[in-house]
Amino acid sequence: MKLHITDEFSPLQDVIVCWGDSVPDYKIYAPNEPEFTKYHKRSWDKHLFLKQQEQFFKKLSSFDVRLHFLKTEPDLPHQMYTRDTGFVINDHLYYSKKREFSDRDGEIHLLQNLLTSLKITDLREITSGSIEGGDVIVDPQTTYIGNGSRTSKIAIHELISQENCTHLFLGSNVMHLDTRLTLLPRNTALIIPEAFQKTDLEMLKKRYTLIPVLQQEAIDLGTNVLVVNPETVFSPTHNVRINKELIQAGFRVETIDYTEPINFGGSFRCTTLPLRRG
Repeated sequence: MKLHITDEFSPLQDVIVCWGDSVPDYKIYAPNEPEFTKYHKRSWDKHLFLKQQEQFFKKLSSFDVRLHFLKTEPDLPHQMYTRDTGFVINDHLYYSKKREFSDRDGEIHLLQNLLTSLKITDLREITSGSIEGGDVIVDPQTTYIGNGSRTSKIAIHELISQENCTHLFLGSNVMHLDTRLTLLPRNTALIIPEAFQKTDLEMLKKRYTLIPVLQQEAIDLGTNVLVVNPETVFSPTHNVRINKELIQAGFRVETIDYTEPINFGGSFRCTTLPLRRG
């Protein structure tokens, strides 16, 4: 298979997903790492989690998207958030073995096994620091890289040496760029303006028509929608205000109840790793 990602909104053709079989029971999973505790304030229901995933996967398939499933590993409780293990820019898949949240160490090996079975060999390791796919947003003009709590500046500089990228500073209290920004078709973007430095926000205003997302909606990962094709956006059912804004902007909104993956730490974009669009 040839990799091909040049934007966030061309028709999605191939994507890596993973069942949440390794999601732990809320009552017994309590890591003390700040990279978990500062973002996760809610309980989750594993049985409901899997049912919501099933609905999401069925809906993706109905749009002729080919789903490629990672093998689940009991010791990797967050592996269903496939976006963060690697990311594709143009025809290369990038990854870093180092992860800021140690519960995610080892995920790359399962990804590499799946990519081998798909005969994908265009892999590039980022050896300096940590970088995750949730901090990578691809646009035809440039690739935006968020420098938050899970992607380091040194890793960004290494990627900039290989790709045309724009560095966006987020600070240590933001997990990923796509929890604050998502690009949509027709030069439109969902954004939480308060998350960005003034100069970066002014730059984004010049390039895109911005649809503001409220700070309290960030708790529900309001920007973390998934664009399946230039007309269609997958968004959680409870994003009522945001969904109305998307419809008014001319998009078709496919709503799915996705509360449990969100409660555990990621929404639609987090749980998909696109390999091909176009």
